[in-house]
Amino acid sequence: MTAEKLVYAGTVEALFLRALENRLTPACRMRLREAGLDLDQKLSPTYTLEQWKQFLRIAADHVYAGMPAEAAYYSLGERFIDGYFSTLFGRALLGVARLLGPRRALTQARLCFRTSTNCSEVRIVERGSTEVEFWLTDIGADLPTFVAGVLARATELSGGQRVVAIPEGFDGQSATYHVRWSEQAEAAVAPELAARGTAAGSASTTQPPA
Repeated sequence: MTAEKLVYAGTVEALFLRALENRLTPACRMRLREAGLDLDQKLSPTYTLEQWKQFLRIAADHVYAGMPAEAAYYSLGERFIDGYFSTLFGRALLGVARLLGPRRALTQARLCFRTSTNCSEVRIVERGSTEVEFWLTDIGADLPTFVAGVLARATELSGGQRVVAIPEGFDGQSATYHVRWSEQAEAAVAPELAARGTAAGSASTTQPPA
């Protein structure tokens, strides 16, 4: 019998209690409560994967109302990793990631996914000094841009510049992601241009791959 797919409480905490806490309206909180997430009570140790996906749908609808779904999920992914790295465990992990740099940090990303759910296996292939390919068995969201946002923001926080994360081959469950970036030294001459390049790269990944 196949084990039930679960998302751990720390994952829910990172997004809904840390990253989005001040952006959740009463109406949004009510919708989440109806879906099984009562943010006024202690979190359950686990939630089903389908519950988590519903929580993401509600957050996308309320927090990013009017935004295209792909872009909303990308932004949720970015906010998730911000919340994740604000936890006690996450802060320690971020410190290590910054020491390792983007390439080495990304090759250790299995740990993050394994501490988030019980169903996301990761394969990582290095395509160069500033490019890696990820394959996830279950992205844990309706749209692949959620994980694209996660990977892009994690790469930025570990020192990458002009980050682009492109999802490909999404089959409703698994997906492949191509992540590339520039090293800090390349962007040091004109940091303001690097910042604009990072923003532009992020925006481009919110569109479905051709």
